[in-house]
Amino acid sequence: LESGKPISKTQRLLLSEYSGAGGKAGKGARGEGLLHEFYTPQWLCKCMWDLANHHGYDGGPILDPSAGTGRFLKDAPKKAKVTAFEISKYSAFILKSYYPNARVYNQHFETAFLTPERFSSKYIQATTWLDDYPFSLVITNPPYGKYGGLYAPYFTRPKFKQFESFFIYHSLRLLKPGGLLVMVIPSSFMRNGSTYQKEKELIGELADIVDACRLPDVFDYTSIPTDIIVLKKK
Repeated sequence: LESGKPISKTQRLLLSEYSGAGGKAGKGARGEGLLHEFYTPQWLCKCMWDLANHHGYDGGPILDPSAGTGRFLKDAPKKAKVTAFEISKYSAFILKSYYPNARVYNQHFETAFLTPERFSSKYIQATTWLDDYPFSLVITNPPYGKYGGLYAPYFTRPKFKQFESFFIYHSLRLLKPGGLLVMVIPSSFMRNGSTYQKEKELIGELADIVDACRLPDVFDYTSIPTDIIVLKKK
């Protein structure tokens, strides 16, 4: 990818199998992707699309705030407008090569709420600068674990302990009324009532839960149990 040379059909096929660095330190992987890049199996992406369609996705603009190589875009309607954020330059490159019509931002999701081009202050003109806001659907597998990073100091009110809670809340802000959020998240969010109580109350102010599914082990290189949740924006 770094060579800038044209990609052959064989190389494109190989790149389509790229699954991120999550849990692969023993295989030579490095960087923050070790903690966050656990890419969603294609069959699970299809299941989540089935849920989105079952609960009334209307074909409108789609947002994937943690897109990886774009696995969720495979089952998106061909004519739907798609916006995607991905911080890995390699994954973002693969995503762009397979989905050239998508708006792909090789930057953190938080920048959707900060002022371009420096992203050094809150965006005060409206909720976001994204062209296709508000969205009809957010569908993704967000990063998990303790929330932090370069842009965390801009998001202290409301304060979220975990990445998954942060992504749920701020993704809901970008949905239109009646829009859907479909995410695969750690089962701890649903199980641990008091631990996430304040976060859940904030999320509940924006949306209602309409479906949830507990999953078997679905990710390679991690044993973290996961659920699918479906929320509808109020």
